[in-house]
Amino acid sequence: MWRRAEAEAAAAALGAEIEFLHAGDYPLLESHDLVDRLVRIFRPVDPTVVLTHPYNGDHPAAARMAIQPRILAQAIGYDAPGEPIGAPPVFFFEPHQPEQSDFKTDLLLDITKAFPAKRAAMECLSAQRYMWVYYTDLAERRGVQVTRNSEPNLGRTTTAKGEAYMRYYAQVTDALR
Repeated sequence: MWRRAEAEAAAAALGAEIEFLHAGDYPLLESHDLVDRLVRIFRPVDPTVVLTHPYNGDHPAAARMAIQPRILAQAIGYDAPGEPIGAPPVFFFEPHQPEQSDFKTDLLLDITKAFPAKRAAMECLSAQRYMWVYYTDLAERRGVQVTRNSEPNLGRTTTAKGEAYMRYYAQVTDALR
């Protein structure tokens, strides 16, 4: 129950809503019923992006159970309430051991303005205290990349914070930028 309290506090720090599906942890087991429950969440929410990551014991299962309902929620023939959703992009966020998941950055996100809230949320997770410094340092290193790789007129500073993501699906665009 203490991990639930941590998650609730972190969500509050971010101003986010949270819903628990009571699906277990270590091991998180995939099931048709759990995927169906997720489709029934995706349809009314109609997410603009799906964030997940493919790392360590339970996390690949969580990633698959983020992608599969996204696909099924799009399907006209899937029997669930609501209209089929569009095609929100799926992003894997950078894990703390990227070499174990073949993580390759293809998107850098400037999180400078959001970082204080992110740090406050991290500090709610006392079971993962060891990750606070790691992800703060990583945000600073990625911030250097954000600053150096952005257009000069965007007003980025040397104190930028950043996050790295990897796309699951190819980006669709009408121009290379």
